[in-house]
Amino acid sequence: MKLSRADKIKAKELSEKYGLDLDIIEKIIASQYECIQKKTRELNFKDGLSREEFDKKKTNFNIPGIGKLYASFYLYKEIQKKKKKN
Repeated sequence: MKLSRADKIKAKELSEKYGLDLDIIEKIIASQYECIQKKTRELNFKDGLSREEFDKKKTNFNIPGIGKLYASFYLYKEIQKKKKKN
């Protein structure tokens, strides 16, 4: 994963402050983004779910320091509309 410029600056600061290798700090920073990508790819929503079926799925999770990430039924419906157009 490629870090943003701000993340690289922060990684360098932390590396100097704690005397850790820059690569290790960058891996630590990137790990939260990799976790988000992995979890969102695991969410598999079948086409044509009803609101009740959608609500039964676990569609949110909380990552400390980042916040709550969730999938809304509204976005699910919009994705379904786009799929039908294609």
